[in-house]
Amino acid sequence: MAPKSIRSILILSFLITLFSALFPRGSVQALSSHFGTSHLPLLDVFVSQIQNGQADELRGIYIPEILAARVVQQPTGNNAFVSPRQGIATQFGPASQLGSTGLLAHNYLAGENFYLLEKGQKFYLIYGDGRTSAFVVTEILIYRALEPTSASSNFADLENSGLLTASELFSKIYNRPGRVIFQTCISAEGNPAWGRLFVIAQPY
Repeated sequence: MAPKSIRSILILSFLITLFSALFPRGSVQALSSHFGTSHLPLLDVFVSQIQNGQADELRGIYIPEILAARVVQQPTGNNAFVSPRQGIATQFGPASQLGSTGLLAHNYLAGENFYLLEKGQKFYLIYGDGRTSAFVVTEILIYRALEPTSASSNFADLENSGLLTASELFSKIYNRPGRVIFQTCISAEGNPAWGRLFVIAQPY
């Protein structure tokens, strides 16, 4: 498949997620989780609880004093899937194909903790063999969707007062090899799709 076609598929997959996967759904019910924002287990304890021996499989995120969450992968061919369970983040497949690590969560579940992240915050990714990798938050980006229900909406950069198309936003956010990107929706003015929050981190 030609690179241009691959890029088009990745952009389409991202747009599906960007505009629909993180919207609240009436049929989704949060399930209780052993891991919450209070009484977090120690890092080494959490690692022992989630490792499965698969060295290349991302299994969890540990943010000291904020979040200990398991990570699940999207089902094959379903790049719009975001886990409906509390304490779970979903690894975004198309981001992996660009060399970055995308972590999705609903803003009424684990994604609510993404708002607590600040520049300089250190956290850990945990893999199936028990290996951990440290990262530090370097950027926090907020965009407003000018047409929240449209897949071709432009986005307003609230920090720099600029406009980006959906495809430009996809490239800007996820074409960052080696970086970790947290994504969740921003609900404002009575609109659950008002905007998007992206928290970017680099290796520590």
